[in-house]
Amino acid sequence: MVPKHDVGPETQTDAYFVMTCEGIRPSTSIREVSEWNGPPWMNGQVIDQPVPNPFVFRIDAHYPGELLPMYEGSILVMHDELIRKLQEAGVDNLQLFAALIRDEDKKKEYTDYKAVNIVGLVSCANMDESTRMDPDEDESDIIDVDFDSLVIDESKTGGALLFRLAEAVSAIVVHRSVRERVQSIRGMTFYASGEWSG
Repeated sequence: MVPKHDVGPETQTDAYFVMTCEGIRPSTSIREVSEWNGPPWMNGQVIDQPVPNPFVFRIDAHYPGELLPMYEGSILVMHDELIRKLQEAGVDNLQLFAALIRDEDKKKEYTDYKAVNIVGLVSCANMDESTRMDPDEDESDIIDVDFDSLVIDESKTGGALLFRLAEAVSAIVVHRSVRERVQSIRGMTFYASGEWSG
């Protein structure tokens, strides 16, 4: 179940943002080492089969730089501090699994990250006001729309705090109250309605 933000009857519609992590340069990238043959981690469903413990990733030596607090690959990875702040904001639809990031060049391992599954998809893209990269794209392709400019219909979010967008599951959408809690973490980036493409 996607957690909700209590909105009083006299409260104006709250803003939503697409949350990414692009604010650190140079940053290093990570790659999966552990094998995963289960369902995709972007479909919003609960993962109910065994997951590698820990889920191992390695730093890509071709991209030296600083580790980011969040990586949005096929498996979402978050630093413990980011997770803590999300939980403090009331987010409770995250499945967390132990992760280990190896820096093979420096012979160092980081254990303060988790592999994260976001449970819940919300269909709230305003398709009339959003623009697509391919205007002729199949309208029925709800989970893989390539947006050039995403506009969120806030009346359809149901007050959810954090979720994947059903029309483009790579988009992690957060409520303003969540953004306010985590925006102090270096590198976290937030796109308002109409600003995100992907």
